[in-house]
Order: sequence, then C-alpha cells, then structure tokens
Amino acid sequence: MAQQEDKPGLSEAISRLVQLGVTSHADQDLQKQRARKMAGDTIDRMGDTTTTADDRAIRKRDLLDGPKEFDRVRIDRPKRSKPSQQ
Repeated sequence: MAQQEDKPGLSEAISRLVQLGVTSHADQDLQKQRARKMAGDTIDRMGDTTTTADDRAIRKRDLLDGPKEFDRVRIDRPKRSKPSQQ
C-alpha cells in the first residue's frame, strides 16, 4: 500500500495483488501452451513419415509428456493418488 502512488486502501491493495497473481499465472499457462505447441510442431517436422499416424501420435505424446518416471517429481502437474489395494 505504502509504495503505491495513489495510496490505496487495504481492500484495494489486496484486490490489486490478487489481480497480479491471476494475471501472472495466466501468462505462465500461455507460455507453457506456446512451448508445447512449438515442440509439437518440431516433432511433426522431424517425425518418421514411414510409420503410421497412430505410432507418430503416440511417440509425439510420449516426447511431450516426458518419461513416466518423472511424473512424481513434476511440479506443474497434480499429484496422482495411489491405487487402492483390494
């Protein structure tokens, strides 16, 4: 509040902080989407055209998602719960 030129009240200062947080998170999501699209386009250009479209799609998805062993350490994805033992 004190660092703002117009000296907003507490509620206005909190509203501005929330807006900044939402905006920066949306920007990060947009960057992730752009990066994934660029990587996908590059994979399409470099892909093996002698394989079937299904095989190429599986390979592309595997490359974009990364190794399954890394799923548990990725911070940009929700944690998966362990399957229940019955």
